[in-house]
Amino acid sequence: MSSQIALWNASSKRHPHDDDASINEDAQHIIAWVESHGIAFEGYSLLDIGCGTGAFAIPLALKKAHITALDISYDMLKIVNGKSEMHDLSGFVTLQHANWSTFTPPVTYDIVLASMTPAISTPRDIETMLNATRSLGIFVGWKKHHTNSLLDLLLIAHNAPEYHANPSVEVKTFLHALEKASIAYNVHYFPSTYKRTYTFEQAKAYAFKQLLSYGIFPNEVKINAILNDLMENNLIVSENRSEKGVVLFSKCPLLHHFSLVC
Repeated sequence: MSSQIALWNASSKRHPHDDDASINEDAQHIIAWVESHGIAFEGYSLLDIGCGTGAFAIPLALKKAHITALDISYDMLKIVNGKSEMHDLSGFVTLQHANWSTFTPPVTYDIVLASMTPAISTPRDIETMLNATRSLGIFVGWKKHHTNSLLDLLLIAHNAPEYHANPSVEVKTFLHALEKASIAYNVHYFPSTYKRTYTFEQAKAYAFKQLLSYGIFPNEVKINAILNDLMENNLIVSENRSEKGVVLFSKCPLLHHFSLVC
């Protein structure tokens, strides 16, 4: 667990925040789609699994949901805490440092959310998420594997194209778990594109972190060659393209109604 914490703590320095344009656009799109089903967040308890830097925790707390923001990284949680204080949301955000793969939630929550997080990577992770859900759940994942112009080159150079698979489960796997548990759901797919700009040293640190997270020993010579080829005006741009899916599911008796009143 300590190695995972170190990797995600390092990632927090470059991890997109809730005010990042591309991340904010996706988050607002997802929240609006959920709200289009008549869901209001105000006053309800919500567990945000793998909250990262607060892309959902902060905007939903601003809607007066009572957020428990859970993450494996202390540094991610520090960022969430800082944003919570900046927006005067201390009464709406509770931080929980934990590894979801070994965590047992002490209570259930009105809403449980997990968005694009490796925290939901195994059948056990999904089962724990469903068990923690009192009424509604929101899951955001890949419809299909995304492309990352920089990471793809790094993986191919290290003879590891099979590692293109994101460690988090895909939407189709999550839907299968819901169907197996006879839990009603609705799903919405949408395209997502964003770019990241790095200096050479930032890109090199990113390359090492990503390769290590896939269990690949970084080859510095190969990394330098790729980065030099991509360098323009002393900067390196990486473009991510993907198709995401957002799943809204209900554990209420009237399964065709997405209601918080069970």
